[in-house]
Amino acid sequence: MASKFSEAEWRKIEALFDQSNLEYGLPARRSDSVVIGTFNIRKLGAVGKRSSQSWNLLVNIARQFDLLAIQEVMDDLSGLEHLVELLGTDYGMVASDVTGAMPGRRGNAERLAFIFNWKRVQRTALASDVTYDRSEVIRNLYENRFEYAAAWDDHSKKLGKWEEKAKQRRESGGRAPSKPPIELPRFLTFIRQPHCVSFRIPGIGSAAPYEFLVINAHLLYGKNKKEREWEFRALTEWLCLRAKQADTLYHPNLLLLGDCNLDFDGDVNTMRDEIDQFIKGLNEEFLRSRRAAEANFPLLTPHPQLGVLRTALRQKQTYDQIGLFIRDQRLPKSDLNHIAGSTVSGFNYGVFNIANLISNAMHGKDISALSESQRKSIYKKAEFDISDHMPAWIRLPRPS
Repeated sequence: MASKFSEAEWRKIEALFDQSNLEYGLPARRSDSVVIGTFNIRKLGAVGKRSSQSWNLLVNIARQFDLLAIQEVMDDLSGLEHLVELLGTDYGMVASDVTGAMPGRRGNAERLAFIFNWKRVQRTALASDVTYDRSEVIRNLYENRFEYAAAWDDHSKKLGKWEEKAKQRRESGGRAPSKPPIELPRFLTFIRQPHCVSFRIPGIGSAAPYEFLVINAHLLYGKNKKEREWEFRALTEWLCLRAKQADTLYHPNLLLLGDCNLDFDGDVNTMRDEIDQFIKGLNEEFLRSRRAAEANFPLLTPHPQLGVLRTALRQKQTYDQIGLFIRDQRLPKSDLNHIAGSTVSGFNYGVFNIANLISNAMHGKDISALSESQRKSIYKKAEFDISDHMPAWIRLPRPS
């Protein structure tokens, strides 16, 4: 069984959280603004898989959000339901069915879920998966059939070598090697279907509300970075093109919240520039209209006070993303990212740095200042009992 934090360690963590959680990036609740976020809570399933202290921490984090997208919810919904029960009657949830594997077959099957505060956010009527339709998949396979044929040939050779090694291991009583995944030459379809739910944020007084289609996604994670990039670009393309259809779109704004496993060699400036160029290319090729929604990925802009924000517990990647595809001119465009946080209830974005909270509680300094063995000990315990990701968020002033 994986190691966990001791009772004494948890007391230190809880004391520092109660005293100073805002210093580590947890957003404060304010009556004139809403906080929207995304959090991959590692293998959120059976209640007994986490300590009671971990559940308390997760509840205290989730309570700061008006709308929170959660990834890696297991087929067993008891953990998510436990979290919502602990939050109280002000909170509701929406969850997808499992995606990522056929029922009864092995695979990375999980659900995507939203937790939201009924008093601050209204759920409206739409709920759907985001898919590439059958005709698009067939067109892709046909037009690129020679590339796919070569990929299958290469995969067949790798499978042959794997089967030979697996047989040798079985005969010697050893553990079978991992089965090699196929490396596709192009994007084909999502490894897990993103989940879309519509929400409304009421305005102050008679002000018109914000209305969003909110897409919760947990995209491909694998050794092939190109496949990860293809899947992210495919989802971005879908969002851009869907946002074009303003006359029939259920709500005028789209909001992406999720673990995109995005790693364009780890440099957020490179990521931002490449995404900007990709979206501009879509506008020129498909949209050609002033009606195209404007896209903003705030976490790809270094925060004006905090610098580059990382969302992985180990402080190396910004896998988790928030993307706004907006028509409502009251919502923040990318040119406002450089003044984020300049007013207490205005537009802002951030990450709650769980790693630094734990590190300071246990050792009195940020995790980057610890020895390698101290860091590894924290990562091992926190990733198992809490998560290997940290929650990312944006603050929006309530419509007025």
